[in-house]
Amino acid sequence: MKKTGLVFILAALVLSAAAILLRLLELSTAIDADGLALFRPVTVILALLSLAAAVFFFLFARRYGKNGGPSGSDYRSLGIPGVVWAVVCLLLQVYGAWLVFQGWKSGKDVLALILALMAGLAGAGWLFLRLGEWKNIGSAGARFLAGSLVTLFYGLWLVVYYRDNAANPTLLLTVYDYLALCACCIAACCVTGGTGGLMKPVKTLVFCGLALYLSLVTLCGAKTAYRLFWTAAALQFALSALMLLNPLDKPAPAEEEAPAEAETETPAAEETEGE
Repeated sequence: MKKTGLVFILAALVLSAAAILLRLLELSTAIDADGLALFRPVTVILALLSLAAAVFFFLFARRYGKNGGPSGSDYRSLGIPGVVWAVVCLLLQVYGAWLVFQGWKSGKDVLALILALMAGLAGAGWLFLRLGEWKNIGSAGARFLAGSLVTLFYGLWLVVYYRDNAANPTLLLTVYDYLALCACCIAACCVTGGTGGLMKPVKTLVFCGLALYLSLVTLCGAKTAYRLFWTAAALQFALSALMLLNPLDKPAPAEEEAPAEAETETPAAEETEGE
């Protein structure tokens, strides 16, 4: 594992931990008994911290790209640990999907049923991508389809969340969820483009960092099913960032052989005839 990847993930986790503490404080002090927002300095501090996190991810990714970062496919899989990581995320996704399905049985909400189905397919898609990266399983088209399932899941989740919270008068309760879902959608789209060799590493790294950070922040106050989805998203985008920051070792340039010294022939001395 490259030291750069560890620095990026550790910095993202430290920023996320600070943001989680601020978010918990905000939810407990900046909302009144009627559910309306109150002005508290913690809201401004959390917003500034989130802005600083976005700037950090952007500058880190840009600097890494300028310093010879990987191209769209010039990275290595994390091997068996990455696959195990994906299996754990699949289990989280499936269990969350089961909880959403249980909610559907009581409300008969078609979108909730589709979301539960897409959650399971997205978890399977992530696993297929990690297997493909490790053992080069499946064609490029199959990997692109698996990545598309992931993107569709986050897009559908954003639609369902907007439908359920559009009338919520307290934007403070939903703003980070919206931002997290948008970041996950864009990051998943970037990763999916990478399966077809169209990845832009700097952009992908920025949004993977944002998706990791915001997914952890939105764990505060989320329902159990969605908390599982957020945890799986944070793990998967952290893994994607680690892979981008763990590029293949570029072969050392072959040393140019010193040109063989040309053999110089001494011209024969001209014989002068003296009479």
